[in-house]
Amino acid sequence: MTDYISLLRKFLKSNNSDAILINSSDDFLSEYNKLSQNSRYKVTGFSGSMGDCIVTKDKVFLFVDGRYHEQADNEVNHDVVTVIKLQQGESNLQYIADVLDKNSTLISTANKITVHFARNLEKLVSAKNVKIKFINNDPVDELQSQDKNSPLIQVPLKITKYSAEQKFKRLNLKENQYFILTYPCDFAYFTNLRNYDFPYSSAPRAKAVFSVKSVVLYTDSEVPYKFPELSVKKLSAFRKDLSKIKNSEVFIDINNMSYSDFLTIDKSNKILKSKKFEAKSVKNSNEINHLKNAFNATDRVLYKINKLINSKNNLTEYDLYCSINKFFEEEGAVAQSFKPIIASGSNSSVIHYGVPSDKKVVKNGDFVMVDCGGYFEGGIATDITRTFIKGNPSDEQKHVYTMVLKAFIKAYSKKYKNTVTWFDIDNEARKILSKEEKNGYLFSHSTGHGIGISVHEFPPRCASFDEFKQKFKRNYVFSIEPGLYKKGVGGVRLENAVYVEKLSPDFKMTALSHYPFEEKLVDFSLLNKSELNFYKDWQKYAEQNNLIV
Repeated sequence: MTDYISLLRKFLKSNNSDAILINSSDDFLSEYNKLSQNSRYKVTGFSGSMGDCIVTKDKVFLFVDGRYHEQADNEVNHDVVTVIKLQQGESNLQYIADVLDKNSTLISTANKITVHFARNLEKLVSAKNVKIKFINNDPVDELQSQDKNSPLIQVPLKITKYSAEQKFKRLNLKENQYFILTYPCDFAYFTNLRNYDFPYSSAPRAKAVFSVKSVVLYTDSEVPYKFPELSVKKLSAFRKDLSKIKNSEVFIDINNMSYSDFLTIDKSNKILKSKKFEAKSVKNSNEINHLKNAFNATDRVLYKINKLINSKNNLTEYDLYCSINKFFEEEGAVAQSFKPIIASGSNSSVIHYGVPSDKKVVKNGDFVMVDCGGYFEGGIATDITRTFIKGNPSDEQKHVYTMVLKAFIKAYSKKYKNTVTWFDIDNEARKILSKEEKNGYLFSHSTGHGIGISVHEFPPRCASFDEFKQKFKRNYVFSIEPGLYKKGVGGVRLENAVYVEKLSPDFKMTALSHYPFEEKLVDFSLLNKSELNFYKDWQKYAEQNNLIV
């Protein structure tokens, strides 16, 4: 770690600069990047999937949101790294600006930040007269050449409903209009192609340019289909071809295009936004049916892991982690959609507990938080969380679990009008859980997120800020995952995936996850009549499907 910091300070000196922004992502802005290719991890030792850092001539700052506060504290050397903890909904942009000196120069790698991020950062630092130098080569990057380019896999029409050729034509592009795909999940959706070469992703590292008469795919992997408008080129040709587009209208997604790609677009073009980049968020009936089957398989994985937790075996967190990998394979998963979280005892208070211990044996009275998901034939993610307990719970554990259960029931079963927003869903859960702050238990993350080709898909996101006062669309798939956490004690999270079945005349969402709640952890005296009826109906479904251990 200190070697990389020394390297960066030498780099700053040779480039006459004062600070450098180091990111966790790769050239495709991936959420889950291999640690061997994660520059921020190499500099700070923090292994979380998200979070950036700033290295100056004499300091290192790491910026993490509420999911990673405790993990960052546990992993970094605090003599070297200052952890800056973002609160719920805050952006790291303002914090980055705050740590920079006036009239200084910041280096940023343009291929690892989005257009949206770069523009907003420039605005914020301009108030301090900070100059940003954008470079394309991360000085920490020691990326090994990709060791494989597996053939791309075509998702069958029984799942996608529409072919790639049909999706191309549905864009209805006009002459001199170009639709640019640089984000792997967009590429995966519009092409119906998947690839599992990268961890916790079904989306190929590839790009595409659509025009009125052609589809050009830029990939080093074999494409399994042809249609008249289609041509395939090497990935290395993308930027050269992009720079040749001139005097046209170019549709891009500024939230998911790298600034480096953006700077390649000729200035003679008119840059336009398009809602069609959000098409992947609205699942069709075939995709919903596929997800029902995929979540059923994920429920069965949880059934097996709960049975193992409550066996007489003395198992470590790592033992359970290895077992869950095996169980997903047994249920037909092609890959996992994120690194499973297996957190026991006090570790369950770490919201995104990253490293299951091979020494931490699960003991009687321990909470065991299991957060997991998989990719099945369609390459759409599943995601579920349950908190189990080994043996018998204490009264405090039952209280905390039941309050989280009440929050889920309220957020899911409330009779919403068709004007309901993402904010409203979050607010219903938060109203219940905020009462537990007096007992030291915090709910420090959003209530839910979209689920799609990426396990975290936007839109929607259910969070308690004005920007999330947006309406749902039919067949949005998202999670409802209230939680309570107390550092050094433990935590509970209950996550279920749902989809918007109806918008009119009244809003209706329907669960995709059906795994039962842990009966021995429920304090029934805290449930009102409607909550108790909901609980009984939920458990009955699970019992009929052999999901109760």
